[in-house]
Amino acid sequence: MFRPKTHYEQVPVETVRKIVEQQIRRESATEQDQGTRKKAFVEDLIGEQQQTVVGPGAFSERES
Repeated sequence: MFRPKTHYEQVPVETVRKIVEQQIRRESATEQDQGTRKKAFVEDLIGEQQQTVVGPGAFSERES
């Protein structure tokens, strides 16, 4: 008599499908969150650079 060498139970395909769909949703949400954070960081960096260029002391040399 043939016996399988694995000790794993068979899982219904629907159960596996649900698990995979949940993982995909989590991964895509994580990627979107990382993209949003990166975009916010870049916008903050650009804003800081613009403030540095157009800051209060930027035109003091031309006025004198």
